[in-house]
Amino acid sequence: MLASCLSAIHTARPSLTTLPRAIVDAVALAEGPIGTATAVARRLGLDRFRLARLLRREGVPPLHRLSGWAIVLSWVLAAEQDGVSLCWIAFHTHRHPSACYRLVKEVTGLSWSEVRLRGSGWIERELLGQFKPG
Repeated sequence: MLASCLSAIHTARPSLTTLPRAIVDAVALAEGPIGTATAVARRLGLDRFRLARLLRREGVPPLHRLSGWAIVLSWVLAAEQDGVSLCWIAFHTHRHPSACYRLVKEVTGLSWSEVRLRGSGWIERELLGQFKPG
């Protein structure tokens, strides 16, 4: 779990209401995607457009962006803690390595090697920066 990052989000955004907080918590616990916006919204009794408006109103990034940052953070933490490559992580999570490298680039704007050099602290700060003041 991304406990340190989740704690920082809760500290920075104590006013998050129940549903957005639950979504943030679920993404952190899952270390990434928790389903499509449509599926998540349906489980919460909303449609995906109401979910998007709710997250935007609360200053929470869109679900796909939040999930992307969380999964990249989990990969960087695994690489730091276990000394494994992104390719190794990809194979062990049943993903195609090239898709993982593309996701890192899409989410962060940087290559995997640049992200690894900056480290998990940088990713946490960037993820926290995705939340708008509220």
